[in-house]
Amino acid sequence: MTNSDQRVLAGTWFYDGRMECGVEIWRRSLRPGTGDHEDPPEFRDDQPGEWYEVQFAPAGGGRMGQAGGGYHSTLEAAREHVRTLTNSTVRWEVA
Repeated sequence: MTNSDQRVLAGTWFYDGRMECGVEIWRRSLRPGTGDHEDPPEFRDDQPGEWYEVQFAPAGGGRMGQAGGGYHSTLEAAREHVRTLTNSTVRWEVA
């Protein structure tokens, strides 16, 4: 984590309508590339800038991870991605 990485939102959602799971959105200064020489440069190479990474906690508990989250160019896009993936069950914590 760099000094420009910052958690900007945290919340919970209901997996399968009944199991509460965590979700976080982090502001990052870099979107890592795939490193695959067959990918176009915009996916292969690291992309500096302001990015918003979505991380979900696995159902049943465990460490927060990237599965299904990905990187987004705006906070609004990241929030919409979470809303869609959680079938609008996400509840953000009040800061």
